Amino acid sequence: MFNAPLSLERADYLISLFDLAESATVLDIGCGNGAFLQRVAQAKPIMGVGIDTNADLIASANATWSNITSDSTLEFYVKDANDYVQDMSSVDLIICIGAEYALGGYRQLLETAKSKLNAGGQLLVGTIYWKQRPNVEYLKLMNGENHHFNLHDTVQMAYQMGYIPLDVGRSNDDEWDRFESRSNRRHYQNGNDWDRHWQWQSGYLRWGVTTMGFCYALLKKP
Repeated sequence: MFNAPLSLERADYLISLFDLAESATVLDIGCGNGAFLQRVAQAKPIMGVGIDTNADLIASANATWSNITSDSTLEFYVKDANDYVQDMSSVDLIICIGAEYALGGYRQLLETAKSKLNAGGQLLVGTIYWKQRPNVEYLKLMNGENHHFNLHDTVQMAYQMGYIPLDVGRSNDDEWDRFESRSNRRHYQNGNDWDRHWQWQSGYLRWGVTTMGFCYALLKKP
């Protein structure tokens, strides 16, 4: 649903933590089909914008929201994150789940969000972290790139940049397995290159389950 190892229960828990006044402004970077931001808007009286570079997902987000309500409390756009953020006004909450690459990486996300959050504003970031040093063969499945850190260093970086870590949680094994299985099932059903998809699935089963984690950190700008 959220294109991340995120259950409905955890999503609702995270949303319950948001300290948002009426008509608070929210930006979801890499919003995908808009499911998470829509869930926020159904629980909190916000004005929100979701951006993503995938036109099909944005079309789906707009269609789904128009079926839910005729209110214009949410808007979804096909936008490059760097371009959009550069020109936008400050907001009360920024959400970025698994899409920090849209701004160049995790550190860049922290820096940019801090400059665009109102005082007391919050950043919800969902990102990969390493449970242990990744195997070289596992990294090859990711084009040899290693842009992630262990859990402590991931949160410490935010703290050292001036954020207050209000809440830190980790996706559990069930959330990961459901996310990976849904993704693999979609690829197997929609494509013929089964060997390539099996290589990723095999890597997850062999190394990923013990190596790659996903954390959610709710960070506050003082």
